[in-house]
Amino acid sequence: MSTSRGRELKPVRNLHLQLADSLRDRLRDGEWRAGDRLPTEAQLSTEYGVSRSTVRGALQLLENQGRTRTRHGLGTFVAAFGGEIKTSLQELQSMSDIIRSHGFEPQMQYHRASVRTASEEEIDRLHLAPGAEVFATERAVLADGEMVAFSYDTIQTSLLGDDFDPDAVSGSLFDLLRINGVIPTTAIAELHAVVDPTIGWGERAPDGLYLLLDQIHYTDSGVGTLASKTYFAEGRFQFSVRRVR
Repeated sequence: MSTSRGRELKPVRNLHLQLADSLRDRLRDGEWRAGDRLPTEAQLSTEYGVSRSTVRGALQLLENQGRTRTRHGLGTFVAAFGGEIKTSLQELQSMSDIIRSHGFEPQMQYHRASVRTASEEEIDRLHLAPGAEVFATERAVLADGEMVAFSYDTIQTSLLGDDFDPDAVSGSLFDLLRINGVIPTTAIAELHAVVDPTIGWGERAPDGLYLLLDQIHYTDSGVGTLASKTYFAEGRFQFSVRRVR
């Protein structure tokens, strides 16, 4: 589907998610500033050639992420942001994409990255055969140079190809999976508040509070691809959940 801005939304992904991505790009590019009113549902529907229900779904995602505020009878307005990064638990995105969508520059600092035999816990979580190998990483996630999370991740190496080189990995693990033709479409996640001085490395508060997002990512066919335990520093990320009755 083409738009008047020369963009194309591909049918392989839900249209409201693609539309939300496009609107986030326009917000990041400064097309609308804090306090500005976005075009109406009818205007966006015409511009992108999609239904108003698709527009409504995209705008709801932006509001869930704290990017916009809807004032009934007045329209949808760009929210004023502080330094925090906001995201919705309903939407599956890489941390790099989330950080970038807020206008910050993401960076992954790899503390450790190696191929090793899967532990019993990893075998159970990813439904692997005994003796299977995984690519295991420990990363610090940064936004504009500021640490926002520590992440401990494992990917079954059978998904990464015969010529996989763990030393060559430097960016998003979602991108690593994508270039190998593996697209996680679903994640099962648990949230826990954690205080643990052994989390992370380098300079950090010994009694720092973290929000642990413990999740396993799956493909459409139900293959477990990536198991991750990501500890978000308190106050750096804000998660939202849309609740309906």
